[in-house]
Amino acid sequence: MNKLLNIVVLVAILTPLPLACGKKEVQSQPFEQSVAYPMLKPGEKIDGMLITTDMEGAIPLWSFCSSTREIDHRIVVNCNELSFDKLAIGHPFGVVDLIPQSVAWEELTWQMAVDGHLIDLEAFGTYDFVHPDLALNPSPIREVFRTVKVWNVVLVNPTLGKHTLEGQTWLGEQTYTWVVNFTVATTN
Repeated sequence: MNKLLNIVVLVAILTPLPLACGKKEVQSQPFEQSVAYPMLKPGEKIDGMLITTDMEGAIPLWSFCSSTREIDHRIVVNCNELSFDKLAIGHPFGVVDLIPQSVAWEELTWQMAVDGHLIDLEAFGTYDFVHPDLALNPSPIREVFRTVKVWNVVLVNPTLGKHTLEGQTWLGEQTYTWVVNFTVATTN
């Protein structure tokens, strides 16, 4: 009887083991908008910070960030401590480079949040700027300039402390994600 009980216990323990060890698929879902936080539009404030579209004089957040880590279409970026009154935060931090070049910006579905507050990106629109880059192929002209499209989202008077910028874009069933961690140490 004792032997039969040991076999039953062993089967009960080992049966779910392959299921527990199997790879779980994690599907990226759109950020869920909290009822407490309406979607941000230009001119609104979150925790004392103004979110707007005024790019003039805005310091680009992405220029103070370390190189990115990309794993399975997810980019994580850590930025140096900042001390600026006006930060341009609408850059998708390398996600566009992961998407086939034949895909237009307008074909993608976009979503972005700062500190858990969803941003109404369509209300902010986009901004194009010229960025110096190196030629992809060997060429007598090493530097080239390319036009870069970003969301025209600016954070004015960012509060002291840690902040998180999260974004997602979808191309069909494929999701591309970026997460940016930055700290405001002081403001000018």
